[in-house]
Amino acid sequence: SISKLIPFSVLLSVYNSLTMYLFTSFASAMVEDNRMMVYKLYNRKRLRTVCALFLALGILSILPTTIFAQDTLSFTVNRNVGMAFGNYYSGTFTINGNGPETIDNLTVYFNDVEVHFVTGNTISWMFNTANYDGGTTNITLIGITGSGEIYTASHVVVFIAEAMSSMITIGIIVLVVVLILVKYGSRLMHMKNK
Repeated sequence: SISKLIPFSVLLSVYNSLTMYLFTSFASAMVEDNRMMVYKLYNRKRLRTVCALFLALGILSILPTTIFAQDTLSFTVNRNVGMAFGNYYSGTFTINGNGPETIDNLTVYFNDVEVHFVTGNTISWMFNTANYDGGTTNITLIGITGSGEIYTASHVVVFIAEAMSSMITIGIIVLVVVLILVKYGSRLMHMKNK
């Protein structure tokens, strides 16, 4: 999946850079024009470009992560509610997995600790990252056949702590409010002065 190619730190760095770029470009426009909330055409193009980049980052972050290993055992980690930036997860997710017909049971492990077990060759299990320690987590799916053959698939992810998740959410909300004020602020100031 494309979302696995972009680490969370890169997304956060791009987010910070775009935010600084947005603020500095509009601040320089206000200084150049010497009138509050008057922007030149090129600054509107910059705003559109920044918005398009944020939209692209958002689209990349919602793509599911698919892991394939050892022939036919595979699983996906799909976001239900929360955030997923590449391999960085926070919120409620569902692990869907399946293996060959010969598998009798599947077990999910987080960092070598059993967290869920099912009989059969398919699994669909919902979990919340808040119920587990934050940090790097090795999600492993192990399937065992009646003859003792073992199939495994694993994927290393990072569970984001709730505090960090809240900070990211607040940052996005503040950015949206700033973008709205930039777009409609001059109209509001003009209406206030009448």
